[in-house]
Amino acid sequence: MPFILTWSPLTSRPGHVDAEQALTGTEAGWKAWSDQCKVTGPYRRFVQRSLITLKALTYQPTGGIVAAATTSLPERVGGMRNWDYRICWLRDATFTLYSLMSAGYFDEARDWTNWLLRAVAGDPSQLQILYGIAGERRLPEVELDWLPGYEGSRPVRVGNAASLQLQLDVYGEVMDALHLARRVGLAPTEADGRCSAR
Repeated sequence: MPFILTWSPLTSRPGHVDAEQALTGTEAGWKAWSDQCKVTGPYRRFVQRSLITLKALTYQPTGGIVAAATTSLPERVGGMRNWDYRICWLRDATFTLYSLMSAGYFDEARDWTNWLLRAVAGDPSQLQILYGIAGERRLPEVELDWLPGYEGSRPVRVGNAASLQLQLDVYGEVMDALHLARRVGLAPTEADGRCSAR
């Protein structure tokens, strides 16, 4: 039995969506995207599956790429190292972009660069190691004490205090991603030049 789960603001009603048509359209869209993969050889199917996962971490309205679609999954069951990774970590995003561009996907790099320029707001000296999917700078870490956590692994966290950390390697990772984008033919932006000049 097909069904649609949808959301809309209280001030408007969601429009009608035909479940079968939406599913067909979604499958066709992902297949068309996957077919653009430039990787050949016996492992192409596995590479495509991995690239689909990476693409699914991209927030289409802004171009931001989250590190993972999870929060509070422990490194070890019962442990306390349960972080929120539904955040755009620049280092992780550059590795994702490197994989996508190496396989022939360039729109994601262009979208991410535009997202980065909005997030940084034009001043590379204020670069953070992570941002929200819409470029939010403040990502306070909050512990949700009333939630039990995965198999009792506490605390459950939302946000990430790592936004306050200084990690100098992030500059190199961002520059490497911008350099690769230029090498594969993406036109440099004025802001790329400003970043390079500093």
